[in-house]
Amino acid sequence: MRLLSTGPAEVYRAIASMGRTEDIAWSPDGRRLALAAITLDRLLVVGVDCQTVEGRKTLVLTDAVEIASDSLQRPHGVSWIGNDRLAVANREGIVSVFDVPAPRGLASVHHLQPMAVISKRETELVSTPGSLCARDLGSGLVELWVCNGFSNYVTHHLLDARAGLAHLDAQVFMQQGLDLPDGVAVDARGDWVAISNHDRHAVALYRNDEWLAADQVPAAQLQGVTYPHGLCFLAEGRILLVADAGAPHVAVFFRPAQGWVGGAAPDDVVRVLEDGAFEQGHYNPREGGPKGIDAHEPWGVVVTTCAEQPLAFFDADPLVARAQPAAAGSRPPADPARITVLRLARGVAAREVAVTAAVRKELEQMRSSWSWRVTAPLRALAGRWMRRNAGRGKP
Repeated sequence: MRLLSTGPAEVYRAIASMGRTEDIAWSPDGRRLALAAITLDRLLVVGVDCQTVEGRKTLVLTDAVEIASDSLQRPHGVSWIGNDRLAVANREGIVSVFDVPAPRGLASVHHLQPMAVISKRETELVSTPGSLCARDLGSGLVELWVCNGFSNYVTHHLLDARAGLAHLDAQVFMQQGLDLPDGVAVDARGDWVAISNHDRHAVALYRNDEWLAADQVPAAQLQGVTYPHGLCFLAEGRILLVADAGAPHVAVFFRPAQGWVGGAAPDDVVRVLEDGAFEQGHYNPREGGPKGIDAHEPWGVVVTTCAEQPLAFFDADPLVARAQPAAAGSRPPADPARITVLRLARGVAAREVAVTAAVRKELEQMRSSWSWRVTAPLRALAGRWMRRNAGRGKP
């Protein structure tokens, strides 16, 4: 069921002015929504509250903060790091992180510089970043999962929250079989990572454990979505919602009692666009449907966005009521910092082996080259001369 929203005209004008929106993200406390306006190179952060009005759950929009920056180059993905920092994936550039200012009146514009960036300078692995998901690992560490869309792989980045989100490490964790990864989400326990495999018309699910690697195939592939885009988990990971960019609805997958399994079709679809709005944007098979999606579980509200309908809210309570109950006595969630450190150690060891092998190969090629063989007598003569002079210099 679609929920009503209300707010000042200035806020709605700011939302309507954003044009084509791609991703949407709810801050952890539910008080802010971030929208990525890809064609304007802008972000919009909307203040929001959930109230009961005449017995109905209603979303109240309070203010709008527009963010402009030279580092915003076709912003496509957004994810919150806490309630005041926003990570942005820019299709034409870098991953940038902004400190989001407090609202100044009902609608305000702020020109900002990012407080942190991940670019080619930090790692060569950043390439056409389009979607991302941030997670606090504790111990002063933050992780970012980044879909490098047109390069067809997903990278994992480790950031130091105690040093201004300094970039510590990057690894490729998903690549096998991906064709335009266009959305990423991690469930509440951190057990599963979901990737929208856009041009394969599927959602790839990976176990988030210490064995995750670039050549690993998905543990499950969910089918029946035309062009999966944004996605989010709900009900502590027992529901996965997938925005279908090529259809007027959101696909709903309920996790079976035995866990996620491959080949599953949606258990339900929720229509989020009327025919007129969908047809207006459906100028090719990949467009017209919802692009971004997120949920705020304490309020039981799902939000979607696209160019024709930049902000729409829906009641999540009926879906949550249908989900499998949590298993009694289920194991506690894995320590995310421990898993990250194990993968980091494995990655460092693999890189050391690769570098050593590359150096040995270079030495072998050099020693077998014509120039190395021709200069062998000169090297021998130089060696004898150096040893003789070294001997003369001894006391």
